[in-house]
Amino acid sequence: MTKSMKILLAVIAIVLVPLLIFLLSYKIGIDNVSFIPESPEAQRKYVEDYMDKLNERNIDIIFYQHDPNGPSNLKARRINALNDQGLNLDLYQNCSRHVLVLYDLDGSLNLSTNDIQYIYELYSHKEFRIVYLGTSKYSLLQEYGFISSIPEAGTKSYITWTNHSYAGFADDPISMPITSGLTDEEVTVYTMLMEFAQKDLFWN
Repeated sequence: MTKSMKILLAVIAIVLVPLLIFLLSYKIGIDNVSFIPESPEAQRKYVEDYMDKLNERNIDIIFYQHDPNGPSNLKARRINALNDQGLNLDLYQNCSRHVLVLYDLDGSLNLSTNDIQYIYELYSHKEFRIVYLGTSKYSLLQEYGFISSIPEAGTKSYITWTNHSYAGFADDPISMPITSGLTDEEVTVYTMLMEFAQKDLFWN
């Protein structure tokens, strides 16, 4: 084989190998893209189907001082007092998990010292998942030991579970199939619920 032929083969290899790698990666990426329906009706049906899967897990989803504003078939409840009577856990003792959602997207949620201490008891002794939706209470959550550090500015979602935490899980609604017709607040809540329905991570 001549020297010029070797150079030509080397040039072809240098050009073709990266191209083949790119094309293969692109195909894998296309294959892994989740199917998202196009019509609004199909998108809502898609979400409702996932809510049915979430409901089947028999999870007690509790919104504090805020009506649940997810899909119509979501099984969740509202409480107005952070105490044993307000939670009324005797009626929900057969649930597989309890999740307390602190809904603070408008910054109006008031939490007293007693409230935050009670929430910490639920988190540390009753294995509650604590979800915070908002931006203004991260210093308070850090002060009481829910989080080790304050997330970057603008983070509006946070979940805790034993020895772990996850910030920003509903901030980038990439998995949300509904692309129109929801308010910004609804997008955050729907994304939270879709995360719960799609990933077993939260319930391990």
